[in-house]
Parts: sequence; structure tokens; C-alpha cells
Amino acid sequence: MRTILRGQIAKFVPSFQGQVVAGKLVLIESGNLTFTVDSGFSGGVALTPEILESLDKKFMGDETFVLATGNVVALPTYRGQVVVHNQEVETLFIPGNSLLGLEFLSLIGTVLSFHLKHQTVRLAK
Repeated sequence: MRTILRGQIAKFVPSFQGQVVAGKLVLIESGNLTFTVDSGFSGGVALTPEILESLDKKFMGDETFVLATGNVVALPTYRGQVVVHNQEVETLFIPGNSLLGLEFLSLIGTVLSFHLKHQTVRLAK
């Protein structure tokens, strides 16, 4: 099984690292941005407005989402690129906390595993 991404678990929160390069989000093992792995987020990628603004993306329209609180909100959605190991993956972005959702993770991997003793998270194919 080939590992696609490696991350850390801090205070029981799994995360991967990334950075913005030439208008694209690049997920790497050490970057200046931290993205929480959110198994409760069924969507693509949520980004803070500052990060979202720095990406090359296409506005797709507003979409309705149900938040963890149960509140229903309409959020703008954008289509853009994420780079993982030199592979470009097209996904949807929404504004919010920096989160990687299951829809996005399933585009690049098939096994998400947590090693709680070593405090690591791994996405493999």
C-alpha cells in the first residue's frame, strides 16, 4: 500500500500540511498551512477566506450545507486544483476553517489510518 500523505495528530486532532504555490493548494509533509482531517465533513476542502483568495479558482455558485451544529447555510463554492505528489486533483472549495473532507480525501486515497501511540495519520492508496 503506497502512502500518499503523512500527517500528525495533536491533541487528538489529525492534520496534514500544505502551502499555496502558483495559485494551487499543494499538500506536502511540511508546509506553512495546517488542514484538519474532518471525517464529519463530507465535502471537498474548506479554506479560510485569506487562503481561498490566493487560489486560482472558478466560482460555481452557492450550495446548501448542514453544519455540525445542525444549522443549514448557503456557502459559495469554487472549483480549483490541489496538488499531491505532482498529481493535480480537481475539487470543490468552500470558505471556512481549514478542513479536508472525505470527498476530497477519497479522490486521492482509499485508506485513512490513525496511529494514536505515534500520533500520526496516514492516507494511502
